[in-house]
Amino acid sequence: MNNKKAKWIALPFITIIMGTFFISVIIKDKEYSASENRTLAQMPTLKDVKSGEYTGKFENYFSDQFPFREELSELYSKAEILLGKDKVKNYYLLDDNWIMPTPSKKMSEKELKDAANEINELSKIAVNSNKKVYYVSIPHKESMLTHLYPKYTDGLENAIDNKNNFKRYLDLENINCIDVDEHFLKEFNESQRENLYFKTDHHWNGIGAYEGFKSIIEDMNIVNNISWDNYTQTMFDKGYFLGSYNKNLNNLVKEDETIPYVHLKNRPNYEYYKFDGKTETKCKEEDVIGTRRNEEEILYGGTYMFGNACSILKIRNEDALSDKKLLIIRDSYQAPTSWLFADIFSEVQLVDPRYIESIDLSIDNIIRNSDADMVMFMYNTTDFKTMIDVIKEQRENI
Repeated sequence: MNNKKAKWIALPFITIIMGTFFISVIIKDKEYSASENRTLAQMPTLKDVKSGEYTGKFENYFSDQFPFREELSELYSKAEILLGKDKVKNYYLLDDNWIMPTPSKKMSEKELKDAANEINELSKIAVNSNKKVYYVSIPHKESMLTHLYPKYTDGLENAIDNKNNFKRYLDLENINCIDVDEHFLKEFNESQRENLYFKTDHHWNGIGAYEGFKSIIEDMNIVNNISWDNYTQTMFDKGYFLGSYNKNLNNLVKEDETIPYVHLKNRPNYEYYKFDGKTETKCKEEDVIGTRRNEEEILYGGTYMFGNACSILKIRNEDALSDKKLLIIRDSYQAPTSWLFADIFSEVQLVDPRYIESIDLSIDNIIRNSDADMVMFMYNTTDFKTMIDVIKEQRENI
């Protein structure tokens, strides 16, 4: 190869490298990736040089802050769709705009035992402070809508198997298990179960939450004077619902979903209080529930409740059917049930372990110090281990 040809080959290559370098210097680093729903790596510091972690952290930083990373990722996803692929970014794009996740991996016996041990230890604390304990398994979209997946998709049984095997290690002398998964599979056919979930998000919708709530309350047998005929649906269709899966796909699936709420026809006067471990601060309903309903683009959390609204949130209802108080250690699936539980219990205390860093209390002390009569761990079938790992880490660091 002569020098002239070599220059023509090398020049574009060098131009691209130098251009990328200068753009990366000019463009401000991003802190968050909307499509990946995670915090992006930031420039490592001198402290990382001293600790020997600089190289690894810089590689992560360069990967996360690569110029036009989000835009290139979106173009790649669009190209895959145009090529007719039904799986993009670990999501299945199916008929009628359904988006389904890659099925869960099978959990090891050690993972199951460790997760159950955390719940067992916290349950003993609750029982020793005169509280009844419930573990509620909430049916994840993945395990309820397996019929939507392409034929021969591997691992469709893993989520239910993980949940069932996890239950085997729970201390059933202290814990009352309520399996809403089994109820949904028994009471609803495939088509009916589709009506209980958002197409483009990983959560159930307000109708699914209501059906799950009915199952929970009937199993708990707290009250016998509840009339389900007193409940009604409100369909909210303002704004555009952006499901979590669709958000991760750069909103490539155009599905305008209606947001259902289920509530009493004559809604009680709920009172809301944020609790920092020492003092309560009264707040308005619009500060905690449906905070983003009036925006053009609405996420599930803004539709029902964001986790950071309930680091510790108390909802009181003097007209509740019971004078009992309930403490719920929750994940995001709980959000649409907040009003529903408040119809039954005089006080519902909601705690999301992911958002209690600012409160100088461990989960142990929150349970121990609560004046609730009952403690409920309410986690979905697929992500329960992730949520329990948050509790485990929090307990180890306190």
